[in-house]
Amino acid sequence: MNILCLALDIDLTNQRGDSVHVRELVRALGARGNLVSLVTATPKPTAAGLGPNVRHYSRSREGDPATLLQCAAIARAEKADIVYERRLSPKISFGVSRLMGIPFVVEVNGVEADATLQGRPPTSQWWPVRRRLRYSMYRKAALVIAVSSGLGAYILAQTGIPQERLVIVPNGVDTDHFSPLDPALSRRRTGLSDSQWVVFVGNLVPWQGLDTAVRAMPHVLAAHPTARLAIVGGGMLHHSLEQLGDSLGVRPAMTITGWIRHEDVPAYIGASDVCIAPFTKARNEAIGLSPLKIFEYMACGRPIVASKIPGVSELIEQSGCGVVIAPDDPKALAAATSQFLSNREEGSTIGMRGRRFVVARYTWSKTAEKVEKALYKALDAA
Repeated sequence: MNILCLALDIDLTNQRGDSVHVRELVRALGARGNLVSLVTATPKPTAAGLGPNVRHYSRSREGDPATLLQCAAIARAEKADIVYERRLSPKISFGVSRLMGIPFVVEVNGVEADATLQGRPPTSQWWPVRRRLRYSMYRKAALVIAVSSGLGAYILAQTGIPQERLVIVPNGVDTDHFSPLDPALSRRRTGLSDSQWVVFVGNLVPWQGLDTAVRAMPHVLAAHPTARLAIVGGGMLHHSLEQLGDSLGVRPAMTITGWIRHEDVPAYIGASDVCIAPFTKARNEAIGLSPLKIFEYMACGRPIVASKIPGVSELIEQSGCGVVIAPDDPKALAAATSQFLSNREEGSTIGMRGRRFVVARYTWSKTAEKVEKALYKALDAA
């Protein structure tokens, strides 16, 4: 199958989860023998690290009309069978579909509220009109793929697409790159001290619940004075989390790394005694999640403490890889975290249970297989 894959807002040089998702998915699709023509916002296109059968293009900088013509030309030159777009507004894939007479599929990973939570609320008076147009394009799509059942239900309710045109495909993980590592060696590699480490990995945005993690630290330190919190990632909350740590007197027990290379993430997880995902109830409870960090924690064989959020709690409970707690509750987070800090042997056993589970079910190869199946379904229906 020849796939025109559009990730027009994604810069693959960034170390965020959306970049990782695109890179890993197209690599896995290419490894399955598909020809993937990938168009991104990366300034300089490169095939490095994308594997066989993937051709990478940088989108036009001259606006949407130019981007549409560019993508249609790529589709024509590469003899694309289908367009696959990862974007809330699939206007380019819709346009290419109309110009080339091929079906398009939309992948949805979030909601409009995400921009508002990051301080970028819509300001145009035409926003309601644009949203209606966007949803009308969803109804023209051959299929819509969502990463969680909660997000899928949200899309159904908002757009009115038929149930049979919605497919749920969770994220995955590279279980070769993310694998169990020796904690002492990992701490030396990352420069972390020889302490007990609670580790979070991800983008520092409001719905990650990192204020809850910092507020939990006084309670954790009361039971484990040498414990430390590593927040591995960068984002808009970096400075405010440092300020919160100062106000609570726990700043000396915190490390915030800022952005790091994705290939270095396994070492930070390997340095941990327990990994956390303290997602907020706001935003997450309604749509559910399929977060990369959970799969990466599991692949590295570490026990997990995570908020009870759809998509996350089921994964942890089914695999037995950790503990689920109420969201936005620092004391509950501290108690569950302290449990693993008190019993490393139990944590190791639970962590390896998660490793076996994710290897069997949630590799990127398995994710690509599900996406490929969905794309063939869309072609058959065209």
